[in-house]
Amino acid sequence: MRDVKCVFFDIGYTLVDEDDVWTFRCREQAETQEARRLALSPSQIYGEIVRASIAYRPQYRTVIRKFGFSNPAPYRHSLEKLYPDTIPVLQSLSAKYRLGIIANQTEGLCNRLQSWGIFRYFSLVVSSWDYHIMKPDARLFQIAVDLSGCRPSETAMVGDRLDNDIFPAKALGMKTIWVKQGFGKFQTPKSAAYSPGIEIGRLSELLHIL
Repeated sequence: MRDVKCVFFDIGYTLVDEDDVWTFRCREQAETQEARRLALSPSQIYGEIVRASIAYRPQYRTVIRKFGFSNPAPYRHSLEKLYPDTIPVLQSLSAKYRLGIIANQTEGLCNRLQSWGIFRYFSLVVSSWDYHIMKPDARLFQIAVDLSGCRPSETAMVGDRLDNDIFPAKALGMKTIWVKQGFGKFQTPKSAAYSPGIEIGRLSELLHIL
């Protein structure tokens, strides 16, 4: 991928494996009185999240609205874990590029990056919590590009969702790499605007591209 100087990453299902988080969250939600009254199983709730992702809708907020949950099960950051190839990939790429984050995240992202041992690889961390802007709003991507000091064409976005990562980055002229992990792997481009420049199945494949 030519002319790239700065590579941005999403967090969930890009650098971080959230499978344990969502398995536990669906089970916890199914144990609530509201879900029991509706006879909802963890697998049914999980399936609704998949359908929301396929339809380019917010994952858990869509489930909450559909079933009218007044007490949503919390997202438990303690169950997040890095993919096995995350640190080797970041080590390798940080020797050649500036690395950054563009992510929808709750408070404390930098602390979580430090706890995972990867904060040192990033010179730019642009979180929805800090800027009060959520992806797919392209303004969050514009902030990141401006902070990088690069032209959009000199940056690349690596993310798992076509709607939240690929579409807004491509609209700004960034290069785009879709890593097909998590719920986002079930999505398909609904137009050329959502088609990534490159598709990969796991993070380690970046080392053959960048």
